Amino acid sequence: MTTGQKVPQMSGTMADMQMTLVNIQTGMQTIVNNQQQLSQRLTNLENNATHQFNNLIHQFKNLRLTHTKEQKQIEYGNNSSHLEEENQTY
Repeated sequence: MTTGQKVPQMSGTMADMQMTLVNIQTGMQTIVNNQQQLSQRLTNLENNATHQFNNLIHQFKNLRLTHTKEQKQIEYGNNSSHLEEENQTY
């Protein structure tokens, strides 16, 4: 990957240049490690989201909506006459 930046002229001793290269290498390794960790975290998030979504689908498949209408009746003495009684399942 290029950033468009120019490399400054090297000066100093060989030891200075080697130390600079070691520092660059260490920084690059840190970047690679961070990218690997982010990739693993993203994979975990995707797996968790898929698992939760599948659980929701399963819950909805087992969901049954029911509605019971109000029961109305008129009582005459000891007898009960039911005018309306419905149980509907949707």
